[in-house]
Amino acid sequence: MMSAATVDAHADGMWAKHGAADGRIEGAQKGVPTGSALALSAAVTKWQTDSTALFGRLVEHSQALRAGALAYEQTDQQSAEAIDAVADQTTAVDLGL
Repeated sequence: MMSAATVDAHADGMWAKHGAADGRIEGAQKGVPTGSALALSAAVTKWQTDSTALFGRLVEHSQALRAGALAYEQTDQQSAEAIDAVADQTTAVDLGL
């Protein structure tokens, strides 16, 4: 679960930093010539779309890591129960030592 939490932290950090950058870029557009403002606006829109896609992928990876950890825990528990069940069926052997 630690890996998933790390990915969550990276996703949140990326989202916050990209959002802050978007705000700074939008604020800097005042006074920019019209043609440049249109090009910059198109670039910002693409960057926002890319940021959203990256954030979504990070969230998917985090969820997959959590699912993998849960599956591992369940398999480990089932294996431990299977070993215990076999151990309960065996008798102690006196080796005469």
